[in-house]
Formats: sequence, structure tokens, C-alpha cells
Amino acid sequence: MMINDERVYFTPGDVVIVRHEQLDNRPVMYVVEKISRSIVNKDGDRESVFMGIRTRWFSEDGKLQEATFSTKDLIHYEK
Repeated sequence: MMINDERVYFTPGDVVIVRHEQLDNRPVMYVVEKISRSIVNKDGDRESVFMGIRTRWFSEDGKLQEATFSTKDLIHYEK
């Protein structure tokens, strides 16, 4: 499966699902926040490095779940 180079942006509150259709039981999730970390480069300047998108969903037994995904692994959910 090829993933195209079109940029997709996610904002808190977006409803998403994991892109990979071959996975069983893909939950519908909502975006909580963008995760980034600050690092200091060789020149002593701070740079922000994108780490992923934090999502939450409820499991089948009603427990709140949370995970961080790469943007390339998520797509907007359209019912």
C-alpha cells in the first residue's frame, strides 16, 4: 500500500481511525493534542520536534484508552 504525500493535519477534537485496514478492531478515536519535544541543537538554540498525535478512545469494556500515533498512521473518520 502506498501512502501519498498529501499533507493531512489533525487538531484537538478531530475524530480519527488507524489507517491500516488489515488490523482487526480499529477503534474510532478523538485527537487530544499534538505531542512535541524541545531539544537544544549544536548552536544552543531550542528546536521543537514533532513526536506524534495523542488520541483517546473507549475500549469495548468501557475503559478509557490513550495512545500516541504518527500522523501517517491516522486518517480522519467519516461515517
